[in-house]
Amino acid sequence: METTFHLHGIELLSFSLAPEPSGNGETQAGYAFNVQQEQKMNPDKQLVIVFTTVTVQQSGSSIPLASAVVACGFGVASFAGTLTRQANGEYQIASGIGQAVSRAATGITRGILYSQLRGSYLQDYVLPLLPGE
Repeated sequence: METTFHLHGIELLSFSLAPEPSGNGETQAGYAFNVQQEQKMNPDKQLVIVFTTVTVQQSGSSIPLASAVVACGFGVASFAGTLTRQANGEYQIASGIGQAVSRAATGITRGILYSQLRGSYLQDYVLPLLPGE
């Protein structure tokens, strides 16, 4: 039986944009995107929540130019059959559904980041597709 999920909610938890660095004329290759994700479970509400953090940096610099943290909640059909409770009390999600909600959250975050950067000096830089998308 295939497990399905649906989008329950989206929230932009934080966003920051630094002033434009000196030295105009950068190309997209001059910027790096760092993407991190964390999945949390809410068994009471039968939700999987994916927290996605994206940081944009100028290549060769550790100073972030922009960053966003987005939470995407997904309702999972047959929640009890999809997640297993570990001995330490934490839940483990089946890899197939975990990968699917992760891909969906990445795409949602890409769109939010695009919208947030509109009108800024980073508006032409779009989070590229990641492996597994």
